[in-house]
Amino acid sequence: MKKWMILLAFIIVLSVTGLSVYAYQTIREPLYHHYEQAERYVIGQSLLSTIYHVDYYHGTDAYYVFTGLDEEETETIVWVSAQYDSHHIEKASDGITKEEAIAIVTNENAVERIQTAKLGLERGLPVYEITFLNNENRKGYYYITFEDGTFMKRYLLRTN
Repeated sequence: MKKWMILLAFIIVLSVTGLSVYAYQTIREPLYHHYEQAERYVIGQSLLSTIYHVDYYHGTDAYYVFTGLDEEETETIVWVSAQYDSHHIEKASDGITKEEAIAIVTNENAVERIQTAKLGLERGLPVYEITFLNNENRKGYYYITFEDGTFMKRYLLRTN
């Protein structure tokens, strides 16, 4: 009887794990489709010749943010609107790096742990959105400009 209960528990755990993986993939599939569509837009418009990384940013408006090389082999960042009707291009060397953005936020806040640091576009300006937990266990969203790290806005939320 004990063997049957262990076997039944194992089957239940395996089934729940399998269903979770299936649900996760099903939920993420449309996002992957949109990534591919945005990538076709970037390549089709000759904005980048090589793509290293793509990220999704949803602030005031939604954007796909691509990092890669342009035709002159210069590292370039391209922000493409989610409707594929506009884009914004910046040379990576014209702004601060992700590490510099994290350092600015860490120096100006009581940061316990950085969760994410990603590029976005707010009010037509390229920005870094840094999410972090502070020493009071509050989640913070800190926005600084890509160009020089100038403070734009911040939010602090309670996590408990």
